[in-house]
Amino acid sequence: MSDTRAQADGRLVERLRGAGMRVTPQRLALHRLLAGSHRHVTAEGLLREASGELPGLALPTVYSTLELFVELGIVRRVAAPGAARYDTDARPHDHFTCATCGGLFDLGSGGAGHDEAVRAAEAAGHAVAAAAVVVTGRCATCRRGDD
Repeated sequence: MSDTRAQADGRLVERLRGAGMRVTPQRLALHRLLAGSHRHVTAEGLLREASGELPGLALPTVYSTLELFVELGIVRRVAAPGAARYDTDARPHDHFTCATCGGLFDLGSGGAGHDEAVRAAEAAGHAVAAAAVVVTGRCATCRRGDD
């Protein structure tokens, strides 16, 4: 096992045990697929990737593991149209989703729209725990087809 993989496994084991959770082969395998890469995944896509290593893995297990990883701050769920997507970059940042191809793209953190949404929520008396803006439209690649 490489040092990077061992370090990633060690961090996951520490987080799980710190939260009073069990370390399972499924959690370790799914975490290995996600660790060290920046991407947006669906549970279905992750299940396909993991099927070689874990042939008996079921979709509900993948969903529950991803939701556990959200709670642990390992990934974040992106509120975009379509299937639930999980971002391996758990730091706060905003997204753009293409209504044509379904692509999901990072926009960076805390733009004016982000700050405005937080201020509006707080002005309405809400306690903001987290905020993310998802902008929808047509991506640059899909727009090139318009020419």
